[in-house]
Amino acid sequence: MYFCNEFKTLNSEIENLLKRDHHHVVHQRKFKTLKKEILGVLKTLLGEASREYRVVKLTNSPAIVFKVMNHIAARTETLTSIKTAVNV
Repeated sequence: MYFCNEFKTLNSEIENLLKRDHHHVVHQRKFKTLKKEILGVLKTLLGEASREYRVVKLTNSPAIVFKVMNHIAARTETLTSIKTAVNV
């Protein structure tokens, strides 16, 4: 549960970073710090062998990291909805 909350926090931080950076000149230090934190959470949630972890690890683009995180969030919401429907 902690890592899900951490994931949501990091997702909003990278979204804010992208919103402030209209010319795609991201503050590299801030992005590198966020990327390390995101990799730690992804490693715990999905493992190092997951596609999402490898994509984030190899990229230097905040936009791609943001897309990967949105993909994970959407997939998680879908799985949660399915579990809720099954339990009802």
